[in-house]
Amino acid sequence: MLMRQCLMTLRVARSQMLVQSTGKPQSHIMQRLYSSNPPAIGIVDYDVVKKLASEPQKLLIDVREPEELRETGQIPASINIPLGVVSQELAASEQLFKSKYGREKPKPDTEIIFHCKIGKRSLKAAEAAAALGYKNLKNYEGSWLDWAEREGLPK
Repeated sequence: MLMRQCLMTLRVARSQMLVQSTGKPQSHIMQRLYSSNPPAIGIVDYDVVKKLASEPQKLLIDVREPEELRETGQIPASINIPLGVVSQELAASEQLFKSKYGREKPKPDTEIIFHCKIGKRSLKAAEAAAALGYKNLKNYEGSWLDWAEREGLPK
């Protein structure tokens, strides 16, 4: 909810700035904001995620709530950044990110793979990361349910 409010506030502020600078009506400006080409969000599967433990240059982010992880566990090599704070955390300083998550903050071109329980929240997180300028974004569409089924873990 907080992320949605932040994005709406940003969109409104940008449109107001553009209206002031161009003098054009807001409807034209809003169309312009949505017509830009955001980076495509790729889809990955179990086989790609399984290899991530040996690919430290890539980042796997689990956007489920901490309580969910306590109930089910998590995919090895993933870090937990709940959906509600993913924008805030990806926008944090490099030092703060490293102190919280024990690894370097991703660069704009770092491959970041998001996952959740079924793949819907992770897609929202990838969209939020795209809005912050990250370009190499992927969504593990089957997410935890696919992982748990293949690994014989509780869902």
